Amino acid sequence: MAAKDEHMILRHENARYRDIARHLVLRRKLTRTKFAEHKAGVSPDLDEARIDWVTALTLLIQKLLSVISFPLLCLGHAIEFFLNLHSLNGGFFGILRRFLTASLVIPRRKSADFRSIICHIDGRYELFRSIFITDFSSIEPVPGLDVNPFSLSMMAAKLAYENGAFIENQVNKYWKMHFVRFFNCWNKYLKNRGTQAFICCDKAEDANAIVLAFRGTEPFNAYDWITDVDLSWLSMGKFGKAHLGFMRALGLQDEKDVEKGFPREHVGHDEGKLLAYYAIRDVLVQLLNKHKRAKIIITGHSLGGALAILFPALLAMHERHDIIDRIHGVMTYGQPRVGDAVFGRNVQAVLKSKYHRMVYRYDIVPRVPFDKPPVALFKHFGTCIYFTSWYEGKVVEESPNPNYFHPFFVFSMYLNAVGDLTKAFLLAYLQDGFDEGYVSLMYRASGLFIPGLASHSPRDYVNGGTMAKIIAHKINKEE
Repeated sequence: MAAKDEHMILRHENARYRDIARHLVLRRKLTRTKFAEHKAGVSPDLDEARIDWVTALTLLIQKLLSVISFPLLCLGHAIEFFLNLHSLNGGFFGILRRFLTASLVIPRRKSADFRSIICHIDGRYELFRSIFITDFSSIEPVPGLDVNPFSLSMMAAKLAYENGAFIENQVNKYWKMHFVRFFNCWNKYLKNRGTQAFICCDKAEDANAIVLAFRGTEPFNAYDWITDVDLSWLSMGKFGKAHLGFMRALGLQDEKDVEKGFPREHVGHDEGKLLAYYAIRDVLVQLLNKHKRAKIIITGHSLGGALAILFPALLAMHERHDIIDRIHGVMTYGQPRVGDAVFGRNVQAVLKSKYHRMVYRYDIVPRVPFDKPPVALFKHFGTCIYFTSWYEGKVVEESPNPNYFHPFFVFSMYLNAVGDLTKAFLLAYLQDGFDEGYVSLMYRASGLFIPGLASHSPRDYVNGGTMAKIIAHKINKEE
């Protein structure tokens, strides 16, 4: 069993480009570099590990993302401002007319009518009451809930990208459900409120379902992408090793000792700096006491999917069976890897058949952080529904090209990008309600430059859920 203070931290900010290149060429021991921290003597394989191309490439990607973080954020804000200016004022001519009549609507990021880039790529938020992976029999309906749990989880995962006012309006007014709370939580290591989530119930009284959705990787937030690819980990003792960046996002307070980082009860509560794990856990306890029959659905897209599966792992570490036993399902979309093989086996033992993750074609995010021990030791687990072309789904243990950079898949990935862009034009004629706007088409075109990036769009996961045909499979529900 791994020690609870075992850790491996790669600090890209301490690595110079020439250091990365020199250590890679000379095959230096990773633990003897200035940018790697590891408790020596616990893992002999890691003590002797040499810097390989996976470690070097990861550090290089993180450093480049760090350099462009501010201009990328500014670009994102500018794009979202002008997209909202365009939509709120009725297009270009509407902007001109309103400007001339002094009635121009100025977008405000925290208002209920401000939409993120994700919403401009795919503005569908209506719940599918019947059609959503209907032939996937291992997904049990929630008693008393008239919405397919996959539909609810996918739409909630997508909705989590919006601001609190937008989410509350969508849940209450359009879903006809009960909005509970929006969480804007503190990350001690990024020194910002970088973790967002929301909770809603299907109704205010005697609820059947409680939905917890975590916000995922924001397209213009470089630090989200830095977290996704990070190879750093922290031991959870018998539960295995977990991704350090995702643990930080949930409120970790000590990155070298999990018991100090996540004590059973958090003391020194600060309303101005809420820690996601504890704040969400407290609200769930209150809701479960109020709604005696309610079941919990936990979901997230991208980084949000990682938090969605790490959250019950922390509950299990703290033996919070009062919450775990009420979990109906954990459903994630385009989720990165979260822990090692031991972590996967233990979380799978806790959740059994309640955990499902969806991967659309060559989506880049489920293929990071890399899986190449002894440094990059992250493994996927759980039931994986993999969507191929034209949204045909099949159950697999691991999606093709698991580490993204395999040369065998280069042609196929570019072909996939061209195919998806072509398909976007065809769907408007072949299937009602699936036509795409210019923002979505431009985003799909990004896949021609970075294969797999466009496949990460929540739009394709919604399309997959509504159009998928799950081919023959065999699942043992007792595992």
